[in-house]
Amino acid sequence: MKTVDFEKLDRYMQRRKIKPEGLVWHDPAQESVFKVEGLYWFGREKRYHRFPVETVPSHNRNVVQLASCTAGAQLRFRTDSRRILVSVRNTNCSGSATMTETARRGFDLYTGTPGKEVFWNTALPIPGEESYVDEIFTVDSGKIREFRLNFPLYNGVEELSIGLEEGAQILPPTPLAVNAPIVIYGTSITQGGSASRPGTAFTNRLSRLLQTEFLNFGFSGNGVNDPETAELISSIENPALYIIDSEANSISAELIQERVPRFLDILRKKHPETPFLIITKVPYGPRYAATIPVLKEEFRKIYLERKSAGDENIFFFDGTNFWDPADTENNVDGAHPTDQGFAFMAQKLEPVIRDLLKRYGHLA
Repeated sequence: MKTVDFEKLDRYMQRRKIKPEGLVWHDPAQESVFKVEGLYWFGREKRYHRFPVETVPSHNRNVVQLASCTAGAQLRFRTDSRRILVSVRNTNCSGSATMTETARRGFDLYTGTPGKEVFWNTALPIPGEESYVDEIFTVDSGKIREFRLNFPLYNGVEELSIGLEEGAQILPPTPLAVNAPIVIYGTSITQGGSASRPGTAFTNRLSRLLQTEFLNFGFSGNGVNDPETAELISSIENPALYIIDSEANSISAELIQERVPRFLDILRKKHPETPFLIITKVPYGPRYAATIPVLKEEFRKIYLERKSAGDENIFFFDGTNFWDPADTENNVDGAHPTDQGFAFMAQKLEPVIRDLLKRYGHLA
């Protein structure tokens, strides 16, 4: 059977031809003018990974492997270059059948005033190849602009270089409105499945809306409230907020009661005054109604128990409210949100998180 080559048939699907003349390549790991966010240990290790090199020997190997996916990582900078290119070498993380190649391995670029950034373009990976180069920004006039580059959601990045015009100015980005990170722990949905590209995942949307750094510890199929991960993320200094979004991987009421209080205890021991926000999963479609247990009430019970015991810094958001459960158009496969579903999630969570940031003195 003859293969249909869409790049020949549709010029809008054609890869851009790269003209290397007049470019200088920059390594964000070596040039501090570029700000890498969303990877807590990057400043120390210069490694695009969500975990530090040293993890406890007993740590869940699935979680360690998934931590090499760069979900939530971002690169921010300012430049007057009229051209921006990315040269990428991915690691060998595989993706899901419900994920686009641009979400799995691509980068997407936003530009504009912080808090009002607009999507510009997506870097297109080459199917079947670990490395690719793509031009992600091209304009006729040069002036200082602000840029935010979102990293792949379901793959890793071994090497990244940014190509700019020779002689272009490079400046640090505008400081974020919130100077403490939000730490979110959860599942495949937290990690970004099934956004069409990185910037549409709900945590990346929220980072733009709130102008704050998100440290994304979503682990596809493995957000199982394990104590090793709790210990690791409890070592993060001065977080603005912890968000727990693990219902979808929690399996049973018994395991929730066994694991979640311990998970929260580990975090609370090191962060006695930090707000915790428990959120439950998005409304699943009817495909899963008979096979996936709804466990939100177990999380609500834990929330109420801790509140009654005197923890005034714990909060709860019922994920049923992300959208009308009767609306089945907001997911890809009955569970994982589309871009529209993620937009609804960000829209509902933004005022809740903004209120907590203000209440705890992180936002004016």
